[in-house]
Amino acid sequence: MEHQGENQSREEDSSMEQPGWFKDFVDHYDVDKPQQGEILKGTILSIQESSILLDVGFKRDAIIPGQDLEKVDQEIRQGLAVGDEIFVSVLRTPLGDDDLLVSLHKALSKKTWIKAEELAQGGELIELEVVDQNRGGLLVAYETLRGFIPNSHIPSIRRGMSAQKTGEIKSGLMGKLLPVKAIEVDQKEGRLVFSARVAQKDQKQKRLKEIEVGTVIKSRVVNVVDFGLFVDLEGVDGLVHKSEIDWFRVNKPAKLFKAGDEIKVKVVGVDLEKERVSLSRKALLPNPWHELVEKYNEGDLVDGKVISVLDFGAFVELKEGLQGLVHVSEVGYENIEDPKSAVRKGDLVLVRIMGIDPGRERVSLSMRRVPVSEQMDWMMNLEDAQEGLLVDGGEAEPIAEIIEEIEEVQEDIDKKPVGDEGDLDKPDDKELESLVTDQEESSVEESSEGNLNEETSSEDGESKEK
Repeated sequence: MEHQGENQSREEDSSMEQPGWFKDFVDHYDVDKPQQGEILKGTILSIQESSILLDVGFKRDAIIPGQDLEKVDQEIRQGLAVGDEIFVSVLRTPLGDDDLLVSLHKALSKKTWIKAEELAQGGELIELEVVDQNRGGLLVAYETLRGFIPNSHIPSIRRGMSAQKTGEIKSGLMGKLLPVKAIEVDQKEGRLVFSARVAQKDQKQKRLKEIEVGTVIKSRVVNVVDFGLFVDLEGVDGLVHKSEIDWFRVNKPAKLFKAGDEIKVKVVGVDLEKERVSLSRKALLPNPWHELVEKYNEGDLVDGKVISVLDFGAFVELKEGLQGLVHVSEVGYENIEDPKSAVRKGDLVLVRIMGIDPGRERVSLSMRRVPVSEQMDWMMNLEDAQEGLLVDGGEAEPIAEIIEEIEEVQEDIDKKPVGDEGDLDKPDDKELESLVTDQEESSVEESSEGNLNEETSSEDGESKEK
């Protein structure tokens, strides 16, 4: 027993005399060493010019070296303070007395990759600044990463566009914010691809769903083309076809409007599939047909301009911009088969109102039922009577010759009893309706041609330049 007590006492004395290195080994031994690439959460202990010291919960503190801090955005670095908790990535697994080196830059990047993946999955739209360009597209800043927008995903760059024009467009986008959507996120391959074209399409669809038919909008003209006006609708361009600009015929919209002009329009149609909005300015203007009913009566004499000559008659535009039909049987003072032999497009004529139908917006006119004396007085009072009537910039037809032609048929007209319309070959209502319908179909064809030009322009320009 005495021997056992002595041995135990010797062992305790021996353990108290263990060398200091053993105690240091136990104190600094890491049971679970951090692995390379592992993300750690640490508290800043001190901030030096060339490094940052962190407590990451291990036996040893972690160090962010200066070369890593240089890769971190200056604004983020300046926002760090002692006591802040941040995430870092292990640069290498420490061996022995090696320092535990960690990277703030890599941790921020990894966090950003995770956010980018969530962004792509959610289909969220964000705005990113264009920071650089290369031959293939644009580079944008996405937090600590650089994203790429290919040329094919930049809306203003069209297929087949010259390299010079493409370069000019990209240079013009430098430093600007672009709405984009993430379309490819591959951290392993380091690919972060965005699309401004997809974002634009989504924005357009969203805006189209917000626009309601019947809404009156005050905006501005962004482009003037042969077939109408394009108006800015906050992300979407709407079209005012030339037939909807005014109640009178508009052949050249550029004579009335230019880009930048303010305009008030009414939404008359929204096509989500074709991404088109149809607008009308005419719908907000007073209907001249109402004025016509109040101002004129059947039998009144009015002057106008021939705007179209067809086989069945001539269409005359009155001062109010309204159009009336002079049937072939009412053209001139003689029975003719071809109206073009008596009148031409651009001729100024005096006509008698034969009928007004405001419900169908139609007016029937006659040249034959204008007394010769009235016709002659009217011609003599024309401002350009001394020089002759100019027709579409052609040669002048002297007024004397016109009067002479009228006098040649005066004798035959005088022989007819007053009110005798037997030889006038006046069309009945059904025939007139059919003839006017033909003219309307002709107008529809013209409008369709304008729309076709619009579609072609939209495909080639892909608002369409506005």
